[in-house]
Amino acid sequence: MQIKCLSWGSISKVTMGNPNAGFTEGNIQTAKKIVAPDGSAFNYVSGQCQRHGLRERFAEIGEALSTPVDGEVETTLGDPLNYIDDDLFGFMIAVTGDNRKRTSPVRIAPLVSLFPYRGDRDLLTKTRKASDKGGNMVETEVYSAYLRGGGLIELDRVGKFDPSEIKETTLEIQKEERLRRLNLFLDSMMTLWTGGKQTNILSDISPKFIAFAFQTVKLPFLLESVSCDTKGKINAETLIDSITNYSSIIDRVIIGTTKVLDASALDAGVPETVEVLPMTDAFSRVKEILSTI
Repeated sequence: MQIKCLSWGSISKVTMGNPNAGFTEGNIQTAKKIVAPDGSAFNYVSGQCQRHGLRERFAEIGEALSTPVDGEVETTLGDPLNYIDDDLFGFMIAVTGDNRKRTSPVRIAPLVSLFPYRGDRDLLTKTRKASDKGGNMVETEVYSAYLRGGGLIELDRVGKFDPSEIKETTLEIQKEERLRRLNLFLDSMMTLWTGGKQTNILSDISPKFIAFAFQTVKLPFLLESVSCDTKGKINAETLIDSITNYSSIIDRVIIGTTKVLDASALDAGVPETVEVLPMTDAFSRVKEILSTI
């Protein structure tokens, strides 16, 4: 079977924070929320915010990033041969004499809270020490939540380019470089922290539970397959049911766990195509499998 994609579903935990703010309403900094059909509001961290954080991690590791190019719509250099972000995250250039677009091989879902927002706020004061004018009262919406997210990487497109995407005649980078970029992405995802309010309300959005699936068909079925209860216990039944239902398109599944979430329900039995490992070992195992594809 030809492996075409790697998809994943994950759960992160924010004990208290507002890593992705919404609009300012008066003196209140809101948190991003989406409203469900029953009227409940759920907090979320956008895919754009996560991609920004991944780029920051690339830069911290020392990876050269594509230079932003100013214009009516800011673009990058559009050079996926030489820059990881133009390869993995795509680009669109629409200027006279140069019209090129690359759809991102890496798709990122928003991190959405599993339980409704309850209207919590943090009150702070902007004090004035240089004068006796007093301070300003400011409120920030905050929440405590388990956040479900995920994504999908089109493995058959990473490091491979269509003639409409690049100026050069070379349409593919070396396998070693493709693996290096995929490994760098995985390292950045495992250690992801990003967003606003990090000075006073530091929060961690890295995965505390994750399920990876190597698939022969591109379908992000894991996005709705991972969940936990209010105490952080993983719903193993739902996950195993999804893996069973989509077994025809799955080559293997790697699950990464931490003690932050209770994954003990998986001990009762998972399909033979599933490996349950500590988080670091799970990411290492995914890298190992990628090297054989």
